[in-house]
Amino acid sequence: MTNNNEQKEKAREVALKNLAEAPLMDLATAYFVEKTGQYGEAGSSAIEKFKYFPAMNSGAKVYDFETGKEVNVMQNALLGSRQDGKRYSGNISEYKIIESCAKIMNQSLDRVKVQDILELIGSDEEVADAYKDKYLSDLVPQVSQEEFEKLPENEKKEIAKSEEVYGKIISGYVQYLTGTKVSEALGERTNAVKGGLEKMLCGEK
Repeated sequence: MTNNNEQKEKAREVALKNLAEAPLMDLATAYFVEKTGQYGEAGSSAIEKFKYFPAMNSGAKVYDFETGKEVNVMQNALLGSRQDGKRYSGNISEYKIIESCAKIMNQSLDRVKVQDILELIGSDEEVADAYKDKYLSDLVPQVSQEEFEKLPENEKKEIAKSEEVYGKIISGYVQYLTGTKVSEALGERTNAVKGGLEKMLCGEK
């Protein structure tokens, strides 16, 4: 392995830890649900009660891409909000906290392989040969606008097509994650209502 590949693999390992960290993903989901508004009040309130608050109370953590060490989400957000790194100058809102978690999720997705995405959504399918061993970041070539303009038309089209695939993978995963988390939260609410009725009608046991 080259040094570059070793670095990418280390970053991938950290990214996969972040994406597997349920409280972190719950907070990221709260951001996407609130931002899009596509799940309405029922979905948003269920996420708040059954995902957001439990995640905050659990001491949700994030894994640092540079060191691989875990850091408390609140601490990470506070440090990130400091003015010029000045001690105690940070100022964050609830929204900024969940926004920072969503950003970490996106940064993590960027560092994993395309095959990892399938595994994250519970699929045992194999990616097409065109994506084998490719990281998501490989789908977005690091080309400046000036360099891009000098490329032949066929290469420009290839880059545009690759960037489109990248965007669809990210948006598709976000839709999968939010849909799954909202369904879980609504299910927990239903179970809570059921439990309340049983307690009221059957008495304490």
